[in-house]
Amino acid sequence: MAKGQQLAKELPLAEMDKPTLALLLVLSLDEEAVARVLRHLEPEEIRILHELANQEMRPDADSLTLAYRNFLSEAGQPMLMSGEGMAYIERLTQKSLGRDESKSLFAQKEHPRPFSEIERRRAEAVAYVLADENAPVIAAILAELSPAYASRVLTHFDRELQVKVLMRLANMEEIPSSTIEALYHAVNEQLSCLETDDGIPVDGMGRTASILQRLPIADTDEVLNGMGEFDPGLVFKLRRAMFSFEDLIEVQARGMQSVIKEVSNDQLLLALKTASDPLKDKILSSVSKRAAEILLDDLMAMGPVKLSEVEQAQQEIVDTALRLEAEGKIVIAGRGGEELV
Repeated sequence: MAKGQQLAKELPLAEMDKPTLALLLVLSLDEEAVARVLRHLEPEEIRILHELANQEMRPDADSLTLAYRNFLSEAGQPMLMSGEGMAYIERLTQKSLGRDESKSLFAQKEHPRPFSEIERRRAEAVAYVLADENAPVIAAILAELSPAYASRVLTHFDRELQVKVLMRLANMEEIPSSTIEALYHAVNEQLSCLETDDGIPVDGMGRTASILQRLPIADTDEVLNGMGEFDPGLVFKLRRAMFSFEDLIEVQARGMQSVIKEVSNDQLLLALKTASDPLKDKILSSVSKRAAEILLDDLMAMGPVKLSEVEQAQQEIVDTALRLEAEGKIVIAGRGGEELV
């Protein structure tokens, strides 16, 4: 008789003997559990169950309840001793989820997870606070965060820090609970300050560029070279901020000729569209008379153009000038705190 099959006849509870009750109990279990039960039965007992299973009976909820009660009564003692229930659940969980995930799951119960509160904050803000910490500290904190949230925090670090943190985390086996508590309070305090402080907008790039422009040129170059070892992209942005298209007027005549040779006529024409008259004169005086006349004619004939296109052309020329300066091919007067003589 298949488990769950509806049978034609329903036996009264009073007429059920122990073998019948045992059959009901067996039929209510899953196949794996039944297999383990049958291993402890004698062959004759299994034969009796098999014959009973051929009867046409329809067990209801009351019948099954009686079967369970009878089983517990016959057992004479609890199936699990006091304190064994937790171990039983842990064994089942390990079988279902695997050893490592099960161990991690129940380890969370052993000590509080204060960093679960941190996950309500923006990952970017958490990364900002952690960025100044060393790799072991960051790794310890990420170990207390959920994998999904930790990955979001990690994306805000540069590649070098990501590598260091993940290497530390991969080799980590245990963290003192007192350390976790201390780290939580430190990080949470900093995050609270970030959220309660409205903050004052600061043009960090522009302010840094202004400071560097007022340093002696030798000091400016030394500082920028040092910064370039850590973040070349930032140095390039700073050089851009320190030098605008109008600053080309400070380029010496021979240097201006070198810059013009590096750019196309179309770029130069677009850039001159919004240039000041002094800068136009400077540029036109650096080319031949015939070339200057052509540029002026084309400039007068040029129709309306997008401002973004003009600014892009100007920035490309500035980038060219900065590259030539870095290569030592041109000199830009007035850069730094010293004047050329």
